[in-house]
Amino acid sequence: MRADRNQFNKAIGGILLAFLCAVFAASPASRAQTAPAQQKEEPYIIGNSDRLSISFWQKPDLNKDVKVNENGTITLPVIGDIKAAGLTTAELARKIVEQMSFYNTPVSQATVVVTEFNSRSVVVTGKVVTPKTLAYERIPDVWKVILDAGGPTDDADLSRVTIVRKENEKTQVIDVDLYKIIKEGDLSKAPSLRPGDLVNVPGSSFGTAMQLPSEPRAELKNIYFVYGAVTNQGPRNLEPGIDVLEGITLAGGTTAEADLKNVRLVMKDAVFSSVVKLNLEQYYKNGNPPRLTLHPEDTIVVPAKGGGAFMKVVNSLGTIAPTLGAMGTFVLLFRR
Repeated sequence: MRADRNQFNKAIGGILLAFLCAVFAASPASRAQTAPAQQKEEPYIIGNSDRLSISFWQKPDLNKDVKVNENGTITLPVIGDIKAAGLTTAELARKIVEQMSFYNTPVSQATVVVTEFNSRSVVVTGKVVTPKTLAYERIPDVWKVILDAGGPTDDADLSRVTIVRKENEKTQVIDVDLYKIIKEGDLSKAPSLRPGDLVNVPGSSFGTAMQLPSEPRAELKNIYFVYGAVTNQGPRNLEPGIDVLEGITLAGGTTAEADLKNVRLVMKDAVFSSVVKLNLEQYYKNGNPPRLTLHPEDTIVVPAKGGGAFMKVVNSLGTIAPTLGAMGTFVLLFRR
């Protein structure tokens, strides 16, 4: 009797377990969890300059490799020009078969394959192993693109990567601190790119390698320094995205004795400071040199005409804190 009762309890338990599993599988929560897995990626849309391979299993002599021209069309035997840009490969295949039927060509099936995704290309320049144009079916983030170009060179400055993007006849420059993104370990913050973007990886201004993200690095204060022939010398709060010219403007601008041809920017890299000489007078005339974004604890020095800038700056440091860090910066500056 006891054995029969145990078997009966097991049978009842099995039925209850099967019932609960069926209820859970039918629940909205369960359906919500499985729905994303069933979602498919959007099909690729053919664009100008893409290269296509078109084949007909019934008429292989009509097979052809073609490139989508700037008008978005391709040219095929029998039917001539046909619009391809803006269609998926399946849509284009159906359209080709429809056009073929007008000429009583015995074709009921066509296959379209994109062999070169040229309409979705980006250009990588600067301090990468192999500067090149890269084409993708789906363009990845900026770090993946740099790796596909062979990765950064030893003297690359990943903290000052720029993305040049052209939209509606206007050029937009996007600054990316890729060093910080890699250091924090959250690569999802690396910006995605758009077709036609140009990624530039600059070199470290001193020609020295940047410190690896795995190495310890002191946190920098969110300030910058302005000294020399400016209205208000000293440290200032660093606002996101401001450049050297804006940094000088926020310091009240330059004085009448400022030597705009020999402005210096002292940038703090991982270990060493780097010094860049700027001709702001030339910048006012023709927009060169290119925009330099300020980073934490960078220092701008505007010398006075006729020399003597160093002693003026040193004398001003006695009343401006922090003195020690600033003095170290200027020793590097004037020993060049």
